[in-house]
Amino acid sequence: MKKIFSGLLLIVSMAHFASAQTITVTGSVKDNLGNFLHYAFVQDKQVKYAAYTDSLGNFSLSANPQSKLAISCYGYKDTVVDINNTAHFDLVLYPKPGEAVVSTSAETTGGADMSKRISLEEAFSPNVKGASTPGINLTAGASFPSFSHKEATEGSRYLLSQWSHGYVVNAQDSIIQNPTFYFNYDKIGGGLLLSQDKKSAIEVDKGLVKSFTLVDAANVSYTFERMPDVDPTHYVQVLSTGKKYKIYRTLKTKFVKADYSTNGIASTGNNYDSYQDTYEYYVLDLHNNSRQKLDLKKKSIKTDFAADADKVNKFITDHSDDTIDETYLASLGSYMNE
Repeated sequence: MKKIFSGLLLIVSMAHFASAQTITVTGSVKDNLGNFLHYAFVQDKQVKYAAYTDSLGNFSLSANPQSKLAISCYGYKDTVVDINNTAHFDLVLYPKPGEAVVSTSAETTGGADMSKRISLEEAFSPNVKGASTPGINLTAGASFPSFSHKEATEGSRYLLSQWSHGYVVNAQDSIIQNPTFYFNYDKIGGGLLLSQDKKSAIEVDKGLVKSFTLVDAANVSYTFERMPDVDPTHYVQVLSTGKKYKIYRTLKTKFVKADYSTNGIASTGNNYDSYQDTYEYYVLDLHNNSRQKLDLKKKSIKTDFAADADKVNKFITDHSDDTIDETYLASLGSYMNE
């Protein structure tokens, strides 16, 4: 498998979890014939939140009420609309001849074409004009195994069972999003995998990626960030983030071979290979940059959020019948960041 060891171009405007005042903006995206557009990319051009539309063309994202929404979809003209404190938009995109497009950081007026053609080489090389920087490798990658696992194997080394849409935030805080780029995450090696033909792949050098978001077939989003002080070899998955706190988990996977044995009377082990995941949870206080391990227990939650004791106690009381799992932690994070 080939790795890329070059700097990333500044392709689109900075994307991060901003602390500015935001509202929730919802809406739908259709074409001029009324068909729903799946995987249209909707981005706040100021606060830099982003989302994909689901199979019914719907989207929801946080946005600055005075910002603009930039909408792009493969094969259609890009458009920009003023949010102007509007909480819902029903948008229509019109066909455009051409191939892959990538939204750029250039400011445009509503309805103007803000896209350009861009190749894999342009997206992941420091100089599209052919700089002679040592170490650049722009090959399409070696053949990559199927994500489907053997019938006799439990689990998978990959996050998703198929290539997914997604976008990358590079080291310069710029979004790289292209409808012809597909991604997956190698849970064992800790690498972000990128493909254009879904048959071969490259692994992007970890030092070049600040974060990435993958969207599966059910429109579930998975956001990972690079935190070398937490895990130098793997990305960590963000469960919730906001102005005050960030809740995330580390994910490690190991391959365990079948170890079944029997003496004719008793048996031990399993007769199948398996990939086993282990998780650790943390909460980061964004005010003082302090990090604490978070156990899936009420006592640990109260301790880690002691600075907001009344608020966390109310959440725990209101959710006393809920199982403390990742969904619980995501809801907790959203509540504590309000």
